Amino acid sequence: MTPTQGLNKAVKLCGSEIGLARKIGYTAPAVRRARLSGRPTAEMCVCIEAVTKGVVPRSALRPDLFGPRAKLIDNSWTRRRFRDGPSA
Repeated sequence: MTPTQGLNKAVKLCGSEIGLARKIGYTAPAVRRARLSGRPTAEMCVCIEAVTKGVVPRSALRPDLFGPRAKLIDNSWTRRRFRDGPSA
């Protein structure tokens, strides 16, 4: 799965770009920019993986950051983000 295919799949699972944006706490234009460029931010990748419950893995969205050769990072901030809810 390429990054663009992964983003398209996440959008389809959430119903629309706006639906995905709301679920991950981003604006719709930010999701569209990521979709058109094929390079979502690292934080966006982790959020998409959480929202899609692993159907769209972060490694598919950014293999340069989360692929097999990339070092794993602490993503405890993501657990806090979804526990506390996205910021307004």
